[in-house]
This record gives sequence, C-alpha cells and structure tokens, in this order.
Amino acid sequence: MENLQPRQPRRIMLWAHQRSLSTAFELSLASRQKTKVFHELYTMAYYYGDERTFENKIASVPGYTFKNAIELLEADYPGKDVIFCKDMALCLDGKYDRLAKGYIHTFLIRDPRQSIASVCKARKVVNAPLLTFPPTGGVKQVYELHNYVTSTLNQQSIIIDASDLANQPEKIIRKYCEAVEIPYCDSYLNWKPNNIGHWPAIWTNTLLRVYFESAVESTHFKPTLNKDNPVDMSDLPHHAQLQVQAALPYYSELFEKRLKP
Repeated sequence: MENLQPRQPRRIMLWAHQRSLSTAFELSLASRQKTKVFHELYTMAYYYGDERTFENKIASVPGYTFKNAIELLEADYPGKDVIFCKDMALCLDGKYDRLAKGYIHTFLIRDPRQSIASVCKARKVVNAPLLTFPPTGGVKQVYELHNYVTSTLNQQSIIIDASDLANQPEKIIRKYCEAVEIPYCDSYLNWKPNNIGHWPAIWTNTLLRVYFESAVESTHFKPTLNKDNPVDMSDLPHHAQLQVQAALPYYSELFEKRLKP
C-alpha cells in the first residue's frame, strides 16, 4: 500500500561514498514502477566521459558528460512521480555548479573502518592499488557537499547511515521517505534481483561486477553491518589505515546528524 505525497514529481539525489550500501538502497527504491532511477551519471562523466579529470587508460564512453548528466536529471518523465539518482559525491570534483536544479540532496554514509576495508577486499580481487583512491575514501567529499547543501542551498540535512539501514531498514526507509516526501512501498524491503536495466552498459562488464555483484543479486537488506564491531584495523594495509583515520572525523560529524531509527 502506498502513501501518496503531494508536489510531484519529487526529484531526489542520494550522495554517497564507495562501499556504503548505496547500490542496494538504489535498487530498493528502483522497485517502484512510478520512480525513474538513474545510476551514477556523474560517476560516468568523472571516470569515463570526454570531460573526465580522473586519469585512466579506458577509452571514453560517448554521451556521458556533466552537461549530459544535468540535462537527463532536469528532463521531464511523464508517468513518473519520483525521479531518483544515486551518485558519488567525489565525482562532482568540488564543482557544485554541476548540480542539477530542483533536487533534494540526501546522503548515505558508512563507517570508514568498514567501507575502506570493503574497498580493499574488492580491489584485491582485481589487483587494483588503493593508493589511487581518494585519501578519505570519498567521505570528505560527502562532508563538504553536505555543508554546501545545508549552508548555501539552505536545505534540510537528510543523512542515513549504512548500519542503521542494514539493521533497521523499514524504520530508516520510512523516515527517509517522510523527509523527502515520497511514497513508501513494501517493495523497498523486498525487491527483485538484477533490476539494473537503468544502468549504463559499462557497469555490467566483468570488472565492475566485482564491485556490484552482491548488491545486484540482493533481494533485501541483510543485518551484517554492525557499527559496534568494526573491522580489525590491523588487517588493513598501512595506507588504508591512514585513510580510515583521515576519514573518521568527517564521518563522525555526519553520523551525529543522521536520521535515527
């Protein structure tokens, strides 16, 4: 049963950092048919587009620019009363004039002792060094964007934490839906796997499924992210431990402002 809300369509951005449960949350909200969902348009422009500032050896993917991302997000989608996009805050590259107009900006965070450990585990599979990863695992960029949204755009602070989401998903998602004024659906707790028809094709190749396979095949949130039992830091490479220590102050401040169960 849906509790329909006024002022449609609602346009929502979810900004996160890597390994923060953001893909599972995206696929949860994508289970609702009247919601138009986008997957990491800014990330595509940042890593793979013609304007990319991140150096890699992969050929650019036509059609993915920051201008294109804005145009897609600001377009009309008849029959859709919610437009939702999940993306990585670091991929704005600090240029907030790239934000699409008309959006409520929300944030998803995860304890960097868990998120950076998860990055290490994933990158080990493909032998990708963590040294090229942002110094705080992208947490600082989430913190800075949140400050811009609340102080310059004067929007409400809407933050959810991955541990809360995993362990008490119904409470957290209901509070999130209430905060952004979008319908709550029971399918947000139980969705069909492999619902990635809205993803850019490059995300579905073998390399990137190393990062997303668990989320793509999921059907519900699993209570496995216990904030009170963080990863043993001694198991992490030294440079990863330094990144965790750099990220913790930003995370802790955001955590205090989160929507509580």
